[in-house]
Amino acid sequence: MSATRREQLEAMVAVDPEDRELRYFLATEYFGLQRYGDALHELEEYFRRGEDEGVGYKMRGVCLFHLGRKEEARASLVSGIEAARRHRHTGLAAEIAETLEELLPTR
Repeated sequence: MSATRREQLEAMVAVDPEDRELRYFLATEYFGLQRYGDALHELEEYFRRGEDEGVGYKMRGVCLFHLGRKEEARASLVSGIEAARRHRHTGLAAEIAETLEELLPTR
């Protein structure tokens, strides 16, 4: 296979830009490459198309943090905690809260 996973996902999104899951998968690829602006763009498209149970908010918060948008990062992480709790993902809520404290300590 000559194309990378990222390239494959980019091509798939180009064909079906409304596919929410493809947007999330592409965001994850960009995030792993530390391409935070690109990951954030894909996450915003993902959020436009539906709800998230927490992980997307966490990734968006980390992207925003790395882009210097700290208050937006805090808001996204808090939203992730709330979403995870709503969906009864207590472990995920705790993980996002830990990420929030690591990136943007309240002390």
